[in-house]
Amino acid sequence: MMKAIFIKTAGTLALTLMVQASLADCVADLSTADARKIYQEATQLEAAGKLWDALLKYDTAQGYVCDDGGNPVAKQALDKAITLGSQQGKLEEQKGNFYKDGKPAGAFQWYERGAQFVAADRALIAALKKDPANIQVSAFAQEHFKVRGEDYFAANNKSAVAASGGYQLDKSYDTYVRSLPPTNIDRLLASYQTILPDSYLQAFAQLAQQKDVLQPGDIAGTMNIQQQATLFYQQWKTDRIDDIRNAFDEAHSWTQQVRDYKEAEKLREKIAQARLAHADRMMKNYSGTLAFLESAIEFYNQYDKEPQLKTAQQKAAAYADQAMAAGQYERSSQFYSLIGDHDKEQQARNRLDAQNDQLARDAQAGSAAQLAEMQKMYSDPKKIQELQKQAQEMQKQMEAQQKNSKSETYQKESDELEEELGL
Repeated sequence: MMKAIFIKTAGTLALTLMVQASLADCVADLSTADARKIYQEATQLEAAGKLWDALLKYDTAQGYVCDDGGNPVAKQALDKAITLGSQQGKLEEQKGNFYKDGKPAGAFQWYERGAQFVAADRALIAALKKDPANIQVSAFAQEHFKVRGEDYFAANNKSAVAASGGYQLDKSYDTYVRSLPPTNIDRLLASYQTILPDSYLQAFAQLAQQKDVLQPGDIAGTMNIQQQATLFYQQWKTDRIDDIRNAFDEAHSWTQQVRDYKEAEKLREKIAQARLAHADRMMKNYSGTLAFLESAIEFYNQYDKEPQLKTAQQKAAAYADQAMAAGQYERSSQFYSLIGDHDKEQQARNRLDAQNDQLARDAQAGSAAQLAEMQKMYSDPKKIQELQKQAQEMQKQMEAQQKNSKSETYQKESDELEEELGL
C-alpha cells in the first residue's frame, strides 16, 4: 500500500514538473494583464483621435500570451485594427499617399497594420508605379513580396488572414517589383550622354586651358576667366563628372536588389563596361584636362586595367613636364600629384611659391612708387591750390544739380495739381 502511494505521489510530482517545464518553455509577447492594459490604452487613443498610435497599440495587444485560454483581447484588438486600418488606408489611398515611413503613415502602412494584406500589396505597387526610381521603397518591396510568397506568411498570420477575408499573392506584383532593378540600371546607363555631353566637356576643357596659360599677375585675364566660369556654372548647374560617377554608383546599388546571383553579376559587368567606356572616352579626347584624366584613372584603377592605367599615367607625366617647362607650376604640380610623383610635385610647388613671392614684391614696389608720387604731389603748394579749386567747382556743380532737381520736382508737382483742379 505504501509502495502504491509512493508511486502515485511520484507520478503526480513528475506531471507537475512537466507542466512547469512546459510553461517555462513558453515564450510570451506579453502577459494577460499587459494585453488588457494595452488594449485599453488603444481605445483611449482612438477616442482622442490619435488613430495611428491607437492602431499600433491594437497591433501590440494581439501578442501571444502563455496563460491558459490565450490572449483574452486578441480578437477584439484584431477587429479594431482591421476597421481602423481599412478606413484610414482608403483615405490615404484617395489622397495619393500610398507609402510613407513614419508619420503621417501612407495607405500601405495603415492597411498592413490593419491586416488588410491584399490592399497593402496594392498600395505598395501604386507607390512604386508613381515613383519607380525610388530605390528605398523598391528595396523594401523586394523583401516584402518575397516574404508574401512564402508558405509561412499565411501560417504565421492565420487569424488575421481569416478575419480579413483571405489572402492570395498577386504574382504580377512580384514580377513587377523584380523588374525594377534592371529597368533602373538601364535608365541610369542610358542617361550618360545627357549627363555628360561633348558640349560640356569642350567648354570645361577650354576654360581649364585658359586658366592654365594665364600669365602671373594678369588681373584683367583673371577677371575674364572668373566671369566665364560664372557663366559656365550658371548654364550647367552641377559638376557633371560627379554626376556621372553618382549615376554609376546608383546603378551598382540597384544590383543589390536583384535576387538571382547570376543576373546580378551580369548587370554588374554591364555597369563595369559603361564605366570603362567612359574612361576610354576621357583618355581619347580629353586627357589634357586634369579632372577628366583623373576620372579615367579612377575607373582604370577600380577594375585593375593595368595597360590603360600605365598609358594614362604616362600622359599625366608628359603633361606635367610640359607645364613645368612652360612655367605653369600649378598645373604641373596637379598632374604630378595625380600620378603620385611627390618629389616633382614639391619642386613645382616651390617654384609656384617663389613666383607668387615675386609677384607680391613687385606689387609692393608698385604701391611704394604710387605712394611716393602722391606725397610729392601733395607737398607742392600750387598743386594743393589747384586741387582745392577743383573741389570747390565740383561742390558748386553738385549744389546746382540738386537745386535744379528740386525745382523740376516742384514744377512737376505744381503742374499735376493744376491738372487735377482744372486750372
